[in-house]
Amino acid sequence: MNHDYFDIAWFQGSMTSPDRLRWRMAFALSEIFVASRISSFDNNPYALASYYDVLLEHSLGNYRDLLEAVTFHPTMAVYLTYMNNHAEGIVGGNHVFPDENYAREVMQLFSIGLFELNTDGTEKQDVNGNPIPTYDNDDIGGLAKVFTGLSWHNSDYLGDNTSNEQAYTHPLKFFPIDSSDAYRRPWRSEPDIVDGHDRGPKTFLGQTIPARDPSLGLQDFQDAIDVIFNHPNVGPFICKQLIQRMVTSNPSPSYVQRVAEVFNNNGSGVRGDFKAVLQAILLDREARVIEERNERYSGMLREPFVRYTNLVNALNLTSSIGVYRNDMDEVYEQMGQRPLQSPSVFNFFQTSYTPDGELAEQGKVAPEFQILNSITLTGYLNALAEWLIDNDPIDYYWYGGDTVYKEDEVPEFDFSGDYLFASNKNLPILLDKYNMLLAHGSISETNINHIKTAIEAMPDIYDSNGEIDEIDARRRVALTLFLIMSSPEYIINR
Repeated sequence: MNHDYFDIAWFQGSMTSPDRLRWRMAFALSEIFVASRISSFDNNPYALASYYDVLLEHSLGNYRDLLEAVTFHPTMAVYLTYMNNHAEGIVGGNHVFPDENYAREVMQLFSIGLFELNTDGTEKQDVNGNPIPTYDNDDIGGLAKVFTGLSWHNSDYLGDNTSNEQAYTHPLKFFPIDSSDAYRRPWRSEPDIVDGHDRGPKTFLGQTIPARDPSLGLQDFQDAIDVIFNHPNVGPFICKQLIQRMVTSNPSPSYVQRVAEVFNNNGSGVRGDFKAVLQAILLDREARVIEERNERYSGMLREPFVRYTNLVNALNLTSSIGVYRNDMDEVYEQMGQRPLQSPSVFNFFQTSYTPDGELAEQGKVAPEFQILNSITLTGYLNALAEWLIDNDPIDYYWYGGDTVYKEDEVPEFDFSGDYLFASNKNLPILLDKYNMLLAHGSISETNINHIKTAIEAMPDIYDSNGEIDEIDARRRVALTLFLIMSSPEYIINR
């Protein structure tokens, strides 16, 4: 099977789900807990879909539960190379050491970051004014010992390390020798996986997990996840990134602190409550008060893929049969983004990125600008014209040009309800509507007038008999939307 099946399922779910905020949160989390199809499971839709289901399931749940689910997911284990990770020892005549990839990235990217933080997200400093590292190579080595001994949930023989596509839908499993699982499949010999988990003590982040019998190896994982979860950096590190994905690239320290404090305690003594965190992010005064939003360095560049989902959701892309078959190839080819397709574990862009110029001089960041270039910008405009003016918003063709749709079933935008407002007389109403719907009313009067002038240069909506010419009316609505969605006030979300 091809990974297009995942893309089609993703788009169908996003268009028909009643809880789109959950989908928005899951997409933000997918850019923190990064796993990408640009890897050894490139063509496996199960690997992608099952992993995204985990993000959806926990996006309004608890951070600790998400961290555990991600750690035990085969997709992450394959992506960050701890599948069948073996403790130090002789395996097949070779002296092997635990793979340290996940141990490093789970700390650097998924939980605590590189440097110790205050609750407001600012870096702590030592007596010499230098940032204080959160971990060192010894911590990586100690934690890597934990992530040993896991393998596929249900291979043909205990410990033989084989799998199939569906194996990605089951959490990894640690097989102790006395488990009843040992007799579910034909027995061949004592499986290597029993000896694969490190039996000794494991020291990292100032904590030590004691030596244990391998049959208790799963407790090592639980203890390690607890150590990471309770680190004081997790709140400010994760919350600042979520604010950057949802509201503004440069949240004030006080904004970060207000949200991080909710992460640390949701008001009922619960740590890591994503629902409470998301509420704190979106209802904070820096997200809602106009004066705060109009501050010079407030806001963020909308990610290309977010612009696309904003378009199809806000304009009510409709399907007469309720099917939204879309592999989103056009989106990726034109703008370089699609769910779970970042070029590396560091996402499509890094949170610390800043372009040269005023932002860099002022110590500000603009992460999404890392993927803004002449190719992605012109690609966006070309795609926007195709989606709106040509009314071709989805990629519904299968290989060889086949399609599951009959001609009248292809999802498209229906602008007929706005045709009357596309006339010269009513054009201000149309502009006000879409300015508010898409850009929160932020487009300047000057730019609104430029758009109005451009639309008025087109034929009006009425034919010689005084009837609405639907072709001309639709062109006017589509061009209005095109110009609004290519305006700087829309592309920069404030």
